[in-house]
Amino acid sequence: MKCPHCGAWNQAFIPRCVRCGEPLEENNEQKTASWEEAMHKKKPALQVIQFEPGEKNIRIEEEDGLYDPEAVNRAQLRDELEELEERRLRGEARKEQMKEQARRVRRSIREAEIIRPVQDAYGADVEGDQAVIRKRQQQRQEQYVRGNEAGETRYEQENERGYMGNPEYETPLAFTDDDKDAPYYYDGYTPESGDQGALTDSEYFPRRMQTRAVREDISESFSNTKKKKNTFWRVLTSVAVVLILCAAVGVGGVFIAREFVIRQGLQMRADDETTVELTATTVDGHPAHTITIYGKENSTIYFEEMQSSYVIADGKVSVTIPDYMWYDTESSTYATPVETDTMDVTITPFIRPTQEGEQYALEPIQYTIDVPLSPIYLLNPGTVYAEVGVSIYEVRINVELGSTVIIDGTNVSTLIRETGNVSKNVQVLPVGDNTISISVKSKYCRENKMEVTLHRAAQEIPLELAATVLVEWNYEPVTEEQYANATTEEKQKMQIPTISGTTLPGATITVDFPHRNLEQDFETGAFSFIPLFSQLGNNDVVIRSSIDGKKDSVITHTVYYMPNADVYTRKAWDLDSQYTDLINYISIRKGTIYVATGTIQRIISSAPQMAIMNIGDDSFEKLVMLENSSKTTWEVGTRYRIYGEAYGLYNSMPRLTARYTYLTD
Repeated sequence: MKCPHCGAWNQAFIPRCVRCGEPLEENNEQKTASWEEAMHKKKPALQVIQFEPGEKNIRIEEEDGLYDPEAVNRAQLRDELEELEERRLRGEARKEQMKEQARRVRRSIREAEIIRPVQDAYGADVEGDQAVIRKRQQQRQEQYVRGNEAGETRYEQENERGYMGNPEYETPLAFTDDDKDAPYYYDGYTPESGDQGALTDSEYFPRRMQTRAVREDISESFSNTKKKKNTFWRVLTSVAVVLILCAAVGVGGVFIAREFVIRQGLQMRADDETTVELTATTVDGHPAHTITIYGKENSTIYFEEMQSSYVIADGKVSVTIPDYMWYDTESSTYATPVETDTMDVTITPFIRPTQEGEQYALEPIQYTIDVPLSPIYLLNPGTVYAEVGVSIYEVRINVELGSTVIIDGTNVSTLIRETGNVSKNVQVLPVGDNTISISVKSKYCRENKMEVTLHRAAQEIPLELAATVLVEWNYEPVTEEQYANATTEEKQKMQIPTISGTTLPGATITVDFPHRNLEQDFETGAFSFIPLFSQLGNNDVVIRSSIDGKKDSVITHTVYYMPNADVYTRKAWDLDSQYTDLINYISIRKGTIYVATGTIQRIISSAPQMAIMNIGDDSFEKLVMLENSSKTTWEVGTRYRIYGEAYGLYNSMPRLTARYTYLTD
């Protein structure tokens, strides 16, 4: 409403004018609310005698003949009372808010500061702007403390709602909004959103410039509880930051110390702590295990099974033990023979921290190792069971070089060739199955045993060859003409092959093979003859014994014929110059001996070894397929000179069986 004294407009609920402070009588008149009129029209059944703030018990009096307990709506009455109590509390909170607003306005008036002074005739140009500002502040302070006619100061005129101003004692400064010389007052007062007439941040001018008074007022607005809470969180944050920094410093120190220890080859171990580590490794291509024990410096470690001691240096001791040391009796004195594929190893270490101290056992070290079997490759016969018709049979196998080989009770280890082949002639009796035992013990392997069964049917006419009968012939045979023309001394020096044996007395011996000088004693059954070898390699000599009324007995004896290098190489043709001729006339040149010099390009097979050799040059290659029957194992990229006889063709290239091999530059 409009103030009747100064004409300022005020809100309806304000009892005094915000400009001059005069009471607003119309606002103070009591107006009857609609709900109060309804209550006066109808006399209530209950009459409230007393109600004090905070008092829960309500005393009621019953009027004569008007109180009906059944007709009272207690729930509605309780709701109305609660609503009144809530309105009373809101009113008190609003009163306190208005008092606080009045106090801040009052303080704002006292501490107002002129930001831009008004041009004054009091010597602004002489004394400066600061002097003018100071004079105006003093004048405003004198106006504020000047008393009225009753002798009351402005402080005494304040009531519970705060000082609202009085135009009788104060005359507002007459400035319009368009006056550019109007002063700017700023006291640091910032209205809150709930204050009457509060401005927004965009409307407030000038921008907030916080003074010391405002800072003090803001600091006073914080309650003790909030200050304590902020203090608690600040302390907690500081402690957390300190702990994080300490942890970071500790972790960094640990990493630095660990790096230093590793570089020095030391391990951070306690004096009494001992740790054992087991890792798998190899020694010269053979499986092994490394035992590493970490412990006190200069402690002595003793392994009971190996009967050996070691001293810890730089915080540890490492021992590498090949696996074959536990099962190969030829390589180790503490090995144990085994016949299984695996072996469980247990090592018991003891430690003595000091020379004078006592020795005590550590935890046993246990692990499992593989035990390889000595390799055996059966070449002749091709299977472990074979039917034969000869009395002397060559058993041939392939083993690793350096192996210990026993065939049919005879040690033939010294007869192993460079290719790993080794053989022995065994006697086969006409009694059915003949069991031949084979035992091979290779280095770093367990012993391997094999049995070969040679079956020879029973004979009605006994026929046996001599135990010393030849199985390989390395000399050139002597023809009858050479033997007839030779002198007695020359005949004694001649190498003449002979096959001999025995049969049933009275039986007749026939030989199905080129031979001469067959001699037979019918009383004893002994016989002998000279074979005539013309084919290089294996030659099957068939011997038959016959007598009336009985079944013939037949023996097939195989002799490997290969003249020695001196005889064989003199018959060789140059393969380089005869390469095209051999390919064109292979059928008639089969069995002819050739010599070839070249480089092994690739290996086709290993048993038997077959390879391709190039005997040509860079401009024109000449490939030859070779089967190795010599005592030398070929390697790819190596240059050899070989001697061998023609065998046939292989993919349009000549095929030779090499008998002798020589390494060339």
